[in-house]
Amino acid sequence: MNNWQPVASPELIRLRAQTLKTIRFFFEQHNVLEVDTPVLSAASITDPFIESFQTDYIPLTQQVEHTQYYLHTSPEFAMKRLLAAGSGSIYQIAKVFRQGELSSRHNPEFTLLEWYREGWDHHQLMTEIDQLLTLLLAEHLPLAESCFISWQQAFEKYLHINPHRADIDELMDCARAQQLDNVLDKADPKDRWLELLFSHCIEPHLGKSEHTGQAQLCFLYHYPASQASLARITEINAVPVAERFEIFINGMELGNGFHELNNAQEQRERFIHDNEQRKHNGQQMVLLDEHFLAAVETLPDCAGVAIGIERLLMVMSGSRHINDVINFPFERA
Repeated sequence: MNNWQPVASPELIRLRAQTLKTIRFFFEQHNVLEVDTPVLSAASITDPFIESFQTDYIPLTQQVEHTQYYLHTSPEFAMKRLLAAGSGSIYQIAKVFRQGELSSRHNPEFTLLEWYREGWDHHQLMTEIDQLLTLLLAEHLPLAESCFISWQQAFEKYLHINPHRADIDELMDCARAQQLDNVLDKADPKDRWLELLFSHCIEPHLGKSEHTGQAQLCFLYHYPASQASLARITEINAVPVAERFEIFINGMELGNGFHELNNAQEQRERFIHDNEQRKHNGQQMVLLDEHFLAAVETLPDCAGVAIGIERLLMVMSGSRHINDVINFPFERA
């Protein structure tokens, strides 16, 4: 059968268009500039948990070397180059691409809303995200008051352990109590145990009001310093934590944000560590983005976030599969 038709219904096609229109109006009212950056880049992200699509530039008549390029997994690096050049607060609605991500909540090609607020920290940005998402969602489903909770508080609430202080033995005992003891072994790093417990025992509860059962926006912040990625690290009660947050609703992650690191040497060291982890995992090592690292030297104090538009549309429409909100998902592309 030739499945040439779009999967998304006419109603969902219109919902996407209206959602993007509302987003653009919101940022116009808040004096945030829309920008555009390349989809193709000469370097890629080093994160061991994200794989890029690769492609080749093949010269026809020009005397230019045959070069490998990547489809970006996020417009983050290029947007930060604009920030470093003096753009001020900016946003972008971009198509992005990630290998191996195909499930009820993943499509290899998807849409990100990414924005950066110059002079803000992650707490200020979370407040604005709450405003925008409430504006978009409130018309489509009843929302309880938004929740703001730290990573440590979430572990203490649902598993009764301090994730920063707990050792492997304590995490193994906790996993055993949750019938997750056969998934990993003691040789696995602490972060893998924390992620196992988080994904199975905590994440499903996030974004649901305990009192009313209604959906709510849940902002989880201050992740372990080992999971900082591109975020700054600070100390809370003598414990180093990442100034990073994620947004959840009905047990599903909507977005990921940072109080952005602007120390180029530290960022380079994190990228090198990522590549070492990639080598250990048997993954291809990635060329560091020297344009981005040079820009980090002059990156202003800022906070940024990336939110998945398709997941947002799933929540708005009550859809259970990401394909329902994409005109031509991967299988029909």
